[in-house]
Amino acid sequence: MRQSHRRVTIGACPLFVAALACQALAPQAARADPIPLPSVDFALKAGLRRGGSLDLAHSQGKMRVEMTRPNVPGSMIGIIDLKARRMVVRTPNLPNMAVEIELPPEYALGALSGNGLRVGESQVAGEACDLWKMDGPTPAQASIAMGATVACITPDGIALRTEVDIKGKKQVLFEASQLTRGPQDPKLFQLPPGVQVVKVPKGKIGAALGLQGFGGAPAEGPPPAGAPPSPAPKP
Repeated sequence: MRQSHRRVTIGACPLFVAALACQALAPQAARADPIPLPSVDFALKAGLRRGGSLDLAHSQGKMRVEMTRPNVPGSMIGIIDLKARRMVVRTPNLPNMAVEIELPPEYALGALSGNGLRVGESQVAGEACDLWKMDGPTPAQASIAMGATVACITPDGIALRTEVDIKGKKQVLFEASQLTRGPQDPKLFQLPPGVQVVKVPKGKIGAALGLQGFGGAPAEGPPPAGAPPSPAPKP
């Protein structure tokens, strides 16, 4: 009886060890991490999908975004509070008014948010950066057939390139051509005196102000200067 018990115990050991080995070798679910935010002051220039240019500046948790589009006079300027995820936007056709909105989750021009996975490494404008695949897509992205978003972000949190799947094709939303780290003028992140700020409720972005294109979606950008805008919702 004692011999039989010993044989069972010895015979069971390999099964137990094998089970531990299988558990250790089994593929573990990839863990998403927060997308890194900029940790340094910087300015960069970038090219945009469908033409145009983008100037970004960052200082102390605020980002200035200035975008120009082909055949559209003037430029659209946004000031973003990265922690609060709110953006104040000025457009060429409304120089004395700014619209304050909650930054949409699908916004992808240098101020990404949420979680993602590191899926590789790359280089943009001579800078090494990690490839981050964003969680998603968001419902808004899905509604316009936008799929996975992959951003190339430096170790100090500067997004240098953003790619998205649009209707099954990879497209670059923006890609930096020049990057300079260093202190930025605080005035860049302030509205000029006399500009009236109108708060827009969540979800009421306002296509007449061109904010869909501003957010990186396939819209073409703001209407020409002088075009009558749709009335903005009252705060």
